Formats: sequence, C-alpha cells, structure tokens
Amino acid sequence: MLRIMDVASALRRERETAEAQLDAATAKARLRDRLLATAAAAGESVTPAEVDAAIAHYFAEQHRYADPPNGLKNFLAHCWVQRIGCLFLLIVISAFTLVVLWVANAFAGSPTKPAVAPPRVAAPAPKPTPVVPPPVVTPPVVQSPVEAPKPAPPVEPPKPPAEDLATVWAKFQAAAAAAREMAIDDVARASVDQVVKLGRLHHEAQNLERLKAARSDLDEVATRLAEEYTVTIVDRPGEKSGFERLYNGRVSGYYLVVEALDRNGNALRRSIVNVETKSRDTVTKWGEEVEQDVFERIVADKQKDGVVDENVVARKVRGSMEEQFVLDNGRGRPIPKGRRVTRW
Repeated sequence: MLRIMDVASALRRERETAEAQLDAATAKARLRDRLLATAAAAGESVTPAEVDAAIAHYFAEQHRYADPPNGLKNFLAHCWVQRIGCLFLLIVISAFTLVVLWVANAFAGSPTKPAVAPPRVAAPAPKPTPVVPPPVVTPPVVQSPVEAPKPAPPVEPPKPPAEDLATVWAKFQAAAAAAREMAIDDVARASVDQVVKLGRLHHEAQNLERLKAARSDLDEVATRLAEEYTVTIVDRPGEKSGFERLYNGRVSGYYLVVEALDRNGNALRRSIVNVETKSRDTVTKWGEEVEQDVFERIVADKQKDGVVDENVVARKVRGSMEEQFVLDNGRGRPIPKGRRVTRW
C-alpha cells in the first residue's frame, strides 16, 4: 500500500508540474515576480509595466523563425539538403552535353571523295632463263674423333693432423688453468674442478675420445664464465612486460618478460628450460616467475608513465656461472630464482 501511495503522489506532483509549465499565464506571472524581485535586489528602478512589456516581447519572439543570412555556408547547406535533386540535374546536364557533342562530331566530318581507279601498269617482258652449270660435289672429309678432356679430380682439403693423448691432455690442462683463473666464486670454481676431475680420470684411463668430450665440456664452462650481461624487463612499445598464467580458471603464476642484454644493448640468445614442457629452448626472451606483490609493483610502475623504471632483474658478471638477482622482493632482499617459461 505504501508503494502505491508513493506512486500516486509522484504522479500528482508530475501532473501539477506539467500543468504549471503549460499554463502560460501562470508562467508569465511567476517570471514577472522573479524579475521584479531580482531588480529590487540589484537596486534597479524597473516599473511593473516595463517588466510586463519585456515579458510580452520575449514570449512573442520566442518561437519565431528567421532565415539565416545568405552566404557560402547557407548555399552548401541547401545543396546538401537537395543533394539527390542536384545529383539528378547534374547527370541530366552531362548526358545532354554528351549527346550534343556526339551529334556535332557526326555532322562535322569532311565530304567523301570519289574513288579513283589506279592506272594500269604494263606487264614486263619475260627475261631469258640463264643456263646454270651443275654444282661440283666435294667428297666429305672424315675427321678423327677428338676425346673430351677428362675432369680434374677434386682436390680435398688437407686433413688436420690427428691429436694424440698427450696433445689433448696438454690443451685440457691449459684450458683448465685459464678457467680457474677466470672463476671468482666457489660455484664457478666447483664447476671447473668437476670437469677437470672427469678429464683426469679419462686421461688416466687412456680414453682419448672421452678426454676430448671433457675438453668440450670445459670449453662450455669457460664460455659461460666469460659471459657478462644484464637481465632486464622488456619495455618496448607493443610488447608485453609481464603476464599471468592461468590453470583451471585460477592464476598459477606471475611472470615478467625479460631478456639478457650485453654492454652494447644487444639481446643475447639464452638456453632456457621451459618448466611447463620440460624442454630446453634457445630464446632471446623468456618469462621469469615472481611473487604477486612484485608483479603488481612492476605493473603499477609501467602504468604510471608507460615506462618501467625498476627494470633490472639480475646481472651476470664475468667469472660467475649464474645470474645474481637484484630485483627487490619488497622486503629488502632480492627475489629468488623462480620458474621459467618460453611461450605465452
């Protein structure tokens, strides 16, 4: 019942408002009172007769239409309103002009001239046929067959001299000494010593092939030690700086898209193990997992001005085997190494 009464009251108020707005006499009286009150408050001496005359002039001119002044805009507006008729008139004028030009061209041609037969030419007198002597036949000369030159045998490049056990072991020891000198921490030195230990066992067992394989492993360790780069968050227009990984409708991880840049800013190709596929992929960009609060802090940093100011995630210095993470975890410590993905 209360709702019905509210609806009835609202309808009554709307009806009273509509009747007051549609009643011109009431509107004029209300406007007259407001104008007199405004003039009295402003200190102006205005008589009621002047106010009535102004109100009558306002209502008389309120809905009167006056044509806009002539000009280019007015002309273009009329053309736009009558565009269909103007287009039809233009087509009719163009068709009429083409017909007139075609008729004028047809009647403006030059008169035809009578055909004149060409004069007859007398046939030339037949000439006597000359007597041709029979041709002299020369017997063919038989030539002896010429053998085609035989292709020269391909020249094979000289094979490198075979390395013996002593030579390979000497090179292995030299490379091991250089790698130990390059190592700057315990992890790096342990990686070198592990390969050196395997090489020493293969040398004592007189196994040349396995010693060569150990030499290759030592070269890979030395190459890793010599690398120097900075792992930074990708911050280029049109490329993602991070993403959320979903699994069964829920977030399974927060990842920052990073790349390894050398001193010249060139992206290096890295061998990354994809945690989802367990495959090792060689890529220039990969996803580095971080905690949710770190991810949200980087997102807010980029949304602030479109640039990630806190973009350094880790650094790889010469002589170490692993990157040293420097991105703050929000508690004054660097973030730990998380899972990595190569596809998103």
